[in-house]
Amino acid sequence: MANEKWNLETNSALTSEPGSPVGLVDAPRTAEQHVTDRPADYGDKIVPPKPTWFKTADGQATGAGRVQPREIQVYWRSNIGEIQAHSKMPPLPPLPDQGGYNLGSRGLDHIYLAGHRITVVGEGDVNVPGSDTDAVITGYWDRTDPVRPQWTRIEPETEYTITVAAYNHDHVSGPASDELTLTTPAVGYDQQHNTIPPGPVNDLAFNGPLPVITSSAGGPVTLRWTKQLNVTKYEIYTNPTRETDVPMDPARPGLNVGDVKLGEVNQPAGTAQSVTFTTPNFTAPEERLALKVRAVRTDANGTATGPFSTTLRSQLPPATATPGKAGTPTLTESPIVGGQIKLTLVPPSIGPVNGAPSYYALYDGARQVAAVQAPLGTAPHVTLSYKAGQTYSFTAVAGNSLGTGPASTALAGTVPTPAAPAAPAGLALNGTPTTTTVPVRWNAITMDPPVTAYTLYQGTTNKGTVAAPNVSATVSGYTAGQNYSITVTATNSVGESAKSSALTGKTNAAPGAPTAVAVNTVTSTGMNVTWTPPTGAQPAVTSHKVYDGTTLKATIPAGTNTAAITGLTPSTAYSITVAAVNSVGESTKSTPAVTGTTPAA
Repeated sequence: MANEKWNLETNSALTSEPGSPVGLVDAPRTAEQHVTDRPADYGDKIVPPKPTWFKTADGQATGAGRVQPREIQVYWRSNIGEIQAHSKMPPLPPLPDQGGYNLGSRGLDHIYLAGHRITVVGEGDVNVPGSDTDAVITGYWDRTDPVRPQWTRIEPETEYTITVAAYNHDHVSGPASDELTLTTPAVGYDQQHNTIPPGPVNDLAFNGPLPVITSSAGGPVTLRWTKQLNVTKYEIYTNPTRETDVPMDPARPGLNVGDVKLGEVNQPAGTAQSVTFTTPNFTAPEERLALKVRAVRTDANGTATGPFSTTLRSQLPPATATPGKAGTPTLTESPIVGGQIKLTLVPPSIGPVNGAPSYYALYDGARQVAAVQAPLGTAPHVTLSYKAGQTYSFTAVAGNSLGTGPASTALAGTVPTPAAPAAPAGLALNGTPTTTTVPVRWNAITMDPPVTAYTLYQGTTNKGTVAAPNVSATVSGYTAGQNYSITVTATNSVGESAKSSALTGKTNAAPGAPTAVAVNTVTSTGMNVTWTPPTGAQPAVTSHKVYDGTTLKATIPAGTNTAAITGLTPSTAYSITVAAVNSVGESTKSTPAVTGTTPAA
């Protein structure tokens, strides 16, 4: 391509090689052919482009302004500077989107723009002179009688269909925008129409020198403007975007895309003639400032917001020294999943010797892989896509207009290659076992490729599978008092892990029978009974029952292992047994039965 030659008349490649006589593929075009090939609009006056309305997130046209009972606020894009190609032109290279204001061969069309005409379809129109791309419509000219047009006010509870078209100084109008249909609310639906919006702040200025950033805390900017009449408070905004022509934000009427609220300040009391506001601290040298203020009025009828001041633009002073050594980058999310490496950058210390950074460069070895403007903001700051098995050695360098600091200590590693999971950890009871089931839980495994399922085992017997991301299950199929030894494995697209450590125990059951039952201190009408409670009961023993044969003589709470039996008959033999009770049931009676005989009275 570097050695190709082109015939500018025919737009065709030349047949000759460099240094040889030139031969043309096509003969030169005649003047008549040039005239024939002119586009149909050749020599016509420039026609302004078609304006477009802003779009909501779902693609619906919106005026992006407030609709009041007696006024309609609308915004639009004039699309000035759009390149208008025709079939005779070679393909145009793509240009970066400038929010509807593309720069190109038609980039000076705005010198022909005289204004816009807003048409209320079927009703009338109103002109907006100049290059403004917003308007508050309170009425329109009804031109039914072209000699005596009538001014007609916007009315509540009325549907209006609006279009906008640009016209130039040659009195040539461009095509109208698509129709936008709006309905005004009823009077009282929105009380803001009863509150007159305050006027703009006209003298926004800095109230002192801009801060030189000499510490990590940064420094604030102080603003000043003249106190407005009948104002409740002021709202202060900035816009960190680098563009100077930022479109309106359809989701936030009255604001531009990227506007960030810095704070509010109430109207000063007393005789003060000016208002001041101190911003939050800025931490990056040479950071661009785009500050603006608007007044807010609140009264018994509601709240109204005035227009913004002219944007106050400036730039913080440069740093006083090159930055120090940045901290070692860290993994924001570990382990790395799907090859997505998310890194958090660590700023250097800032002081008289080490200046504040205005940017950061991230390197993998000697290759720069990312750049981030200061301040860093919230993590993660950098996300990179690497292949499985790829090694990395990330270092960060902080820089400003005076130079760069030394590279940070490296964060080195390897993007995991696909492998089967490791054995799950944290297997434990997830509640109380029953006589036939054991509820369990374990720790989730995060990896790449991801875990898709977990399988439970009793010994070597598969007891079922649960799909990830579930990390709990109930293992069933046991009998009362059965010992269990449960393990769990994890599975992904590569394979199944080894088994986890075993969770052992036994299922719930009624307790065993008490032992060492004895009868003592026998009287003609009573006796004492003692016993040893069963051990290892699950669930725990809650009480003991003392029987004479099949007759219940006493119920004693757990923890007491003796019972005084009264109301017996003299000269009578009694066959004493004891049973233990828990939440599952009652044990068998103790054996053998112990005989106690009361003496005669």
